[in-house]
Amino acid sequence: MGANNVIPQPDAEITSMENSYISERNSLHTKMGKLTVSNTKDEYFPVRPNFGTTGSEVILWANYFKLNVPKTSLFKYDIQVTKEAKQGDKTKGTTSEDDQDEVSGAKRAKIISKALAQLNIPVTNPVATEFKAHVFAVEKLSLPKDGILSLDFTEPGRDRVDKFRVKFIGPFSLDIERLQTYVRDFKDLGTEFEYPKFPGEVDALGVILGHSARSDPHVSTVGKSRYFAFDTNRIESEALNNLRSGSELTILRGYVQSVRMATGRLLLQTNVTHGVFRKTPQEGAIKLDALFRSLGLNLMNQVGGGSNTNDYAQRLTRAHKILAKSRIILRIPPAGKDSPQVIIEKAIGGLGQTIKGSKNPQFKFDYFPFASAYTVKFFLSQPKDSNKPAPGNLQYNTMVLVADYYEQKYGMKADPTMPLINLGTKTKPAFALAENCKLVLGQPVKAKLEPDEQQKMIEFACRSPAENAKSVTQNARQVLHLDNNPHLKSFGVSVDKDLVTVKGRELKPPTIVYPKGNSTDLVFPKDGGWNMRGVKVVKPGKPIKWTCMEISRRNPRADQVKATAIEFVKFMANTGINISRDPINVPVAYARQFDDKELTRIFQGYANLKTVPDLVIVFLGDQNAQVYNRVKRIGDVDFGIHTQCVQFDKIEKRQAGYFANVGLKVNLKFGGNNHKLKDEHPLIKGGKTMVVGYDVTHPTNLAPGVGDTAPSLVGLVASIDTVLNQWPGVAWQNPPRQEVLDEKLVDHFKSRLVLWRNNNQGRLPDNILIYRDGVSEGQFSMVIEKELPHIRRACQETYPGNKQPRITVAVSVKRHQTRFYPTDPNHIHFRSKSPKEGTIVDRGVTSVRYWDFYLQAHASLQGTARPAHYTVLLDEIFRADYGTEAANELQKLTHDMCYLYGRATKAVSICPPAYYADLICTRARAHKDELFDDNSSVVSDQSNIAARTVHKNMVNSMYYV
Repeated sequence: MGANNVIPQPDAEITSMENSYISERNSLHTKMGKLTVSNTKDEYFPVRPNFGTTGSEVILWANYFKLNVPKTSLFKYDIQVTKEAKQGDKTKGTTSEDDQDEVSGAKRAKIISKALAQLNIPVTNPVATEFKAHVFAVEKLSLPKDGILSLDFTEPGRDRVDKFRVKFIGPFSLDIERLQTYVRDFKDLGTEFEYPKFPGEVDALGVILGHSARSDPHVSTVGKSRYFAFDTNRIESEALNNLRSGSELTILRGYVQSVRMATGRLLLQTNVTHGVFRKTPQEGAIKLDALFRSLGLNLMNQVGGGSNTNDYAQRLTRAHKILAKSRIILRIPPAGKDSPQVIIEKAIGGLGQTIKGSKNPQFKFDYFPFASAYTVKFFLSQPKDSNKPAPGNLQYNTMVLVADYYEQKYGMKADPTMPLINLGTKTKPAFALAENCKLVLGQPVKAKLEPDEQQKMIEFACRSPAENAKSVTQNARQVLHLDNNPHLKSFGVSVDKDLVTVKGRELKPPTIVYPKGNSTDLVFPKDGGWNMRGVKVVKPGKPIKWTCMEISRRNPRADQVKATAIEFVKFMANTGINISRDPINVPVAYARQFDDKELTRIFQGYANLKTVPDLVIVFLGDQNAQVYNRVKRIGDVDFGIHTQCVQFDKIEKRQAGYFANVGLKVNLKFGGNNHKLKDEHPLIKGGKTMVVGYDVTHPTNLAPGVGDTAPSLVGLVASIDTVLNQWPGVAWQNPPRQEVLDEKLVDHFKSRLVLWRNNNQGRLPDNILIYRDGVSEGQFSMVIEKELPHIRRACQETYPGNKQPRITVAVSVKRHQTRFYPTDPNHIHFRSKSPKEGTIVDRGVTSVRYWDFYLQAHASLQGTARPAHYTVLLDEIFRADYGTEAANELQKLTHDMCYLYGRATKAVSICPPAYYADLICTRARAHKDELFDDNSSVVSDQSNIAARTVHKNMVNSMYYV
């Protein structure tokens, strides 16, 4: 990637600026004397105390290009698009005359584009837009006094002319020169405690850089900044890769970009991304009837014939979810010799669904979820102000079969094997024939992938750092229009050709300790991991009585299940786990794959025993999320019996590695500690610091309607001792898609303080280190302004007198786009070729004003490693205790904790409190899986489902691992 294969050193000027800023700040603090730590706002977003210095230095490529922008101002306009009136004829060619007035999506983009064209903006005043909400220009636009343009807009294939009002609100001045000055001196006292800085200017540059890709008809834009090319010239050779035979989906490789502020410069971050799209053949749009035939969905003529159509209904349901909200090209045949063929582009609701009990439309088979042109009738009303007779031999104001309507009006015989397409909504459908519809190219889809599809997606996305770096520096620049772009040139914007290099450091792994008689056994991790051969867990949990059962579609295998379970338990006992070697005296239970009542009956039988098992080892016949969720709900919520699920085909091999990984989970569930570090961090070793992690997860990839009502879930975990192995937690609900936490956090945080006190001789912690997981940079201020007050209130209501703990809050982010690529073959992971485990970067692509760092603690076995990004929002601990060494100490503690993830004998990618917080959210979702199930018909019982909490037997345990 370097010129003539020479790796350039990190920019010396940037390094000098970083060092000078830190030196000046520390000198100022020395002159002022040691600052006292307070709860005032000046402790929020603390200045970086220093850069880290420990570890071996290494040079890395980063997926950033230097961004060159002029010292100028820009003008921003907010855009509103509203509909004024309806004119002309109504929609033709469907069985419904309904139309929606809301202006959004593709129509909105076309209207904004037309409005800009109507302004006749001179070429000397370049403009950029995302065709949604904003327009940016070098000079002020020449607009009417009220900023409103009135324009006519006719959708392709329609007679009706609609009138729209496009209102330009502004202009608002954006000072790009001030932004450039800030990244060089970081002196902007007016916004010192706001984050992120200069959001308007940064957003404007992002829109300018994305404008050309968004305007490209052969590029699909997903979200704010993900771009996928689907033309032959720019698709990488393997990019069109069907997920599976007979799938409606395909994977595309694309690129994501964003403008970032770093010390001394602006950078353009570019990364490879992958998306699931509706089938996109390179030869052109695909007809829906051809797609349905290729997928075996052309069986509607068999419905009602007595054959079993359950599988067909399930496959149609999946196709419906994937097609919902997709855009099609609808061909409306000529309605007579003098009538032209009409072509319309429109978003669809999916397949034509059956509505039970409906009087209009009427369905022949209301037990089957979908309809064909021969199984549904609609009410054909007479158009207003028209004396024309009904088509053919049809009559107005009667119920008409869809197939008859198309035959009489268009002379077209509908295919009886095809499901109908719904152009409207479920309650107000507008039916069209599949043979008249084509899918528009390049459409992404949010769909819950099947397990085999998920695996295929992972395999497709798994590429070496060198492959991804090549894509970023070559194909991405074509897709994103970064080179030879007149539009960028008109703004004075350019992007350097080469990636930047940065200084990183490789931290040494901590030493792991296991007991060995009266002494200890030291284990030195290699390549980010180690094994448990010949060692025992540090501390066994409480005694475990157990039994086992099987859930499968196959015939029962009781003897095999019991023998394998006994062998597994023997292994656990030999590793020091406190479990009885023999099961309780009950037969091996068996349940069919989807028999929920049988599963409940089995657990009720366990609960009625004189000796109730503490643990049920559940042998699963295959990987089925619904079955797993039922087991966890029944065990965790209904009966308070721990369950440990195992895959039959894996555990029957009786391999020590699998036994060990599952056994570690069992020991954690019952309060045990699996391993510990030889050298505990002084902050933790003193027994006065509680570490906390919390996260909010949101419903994703759900069908329209389900995702809007499904709750967000909150998980909170906290340490209870110095070993940092036990992290009991609590989970609860948040309103749908709401990230910020409300007052519920107060009581739940108090419960963690009380649990700490109960495990520490009645003492509360002097220090609380919090890792807040999952928030974006735009939400950092929310954590401080909205959530921290709840945490402080919990402390105020728990601690005696005026005593309060010191608090440090760091945000941990895994879902970001920064990647690092090795430059030295001596500093790579031998298998994945990613940077080595323990690689840390805190300069070059960061801002010296803030305290953040990227840490890749784990060894990436395949693909390109993704580091975790940590940003300190509040610090009352590290700078006060460690001064200029605060950065080293926080980095070391965070890195070492990644080796304390109790479920594995390896370092993990993000520190355990954040990791466990995410796990407990996942388990909470399993407990309420009906609320997240696209196929669920549960409506009336939602409040009871939402109220589910873990059984009292599970409270304050790590039931969620």
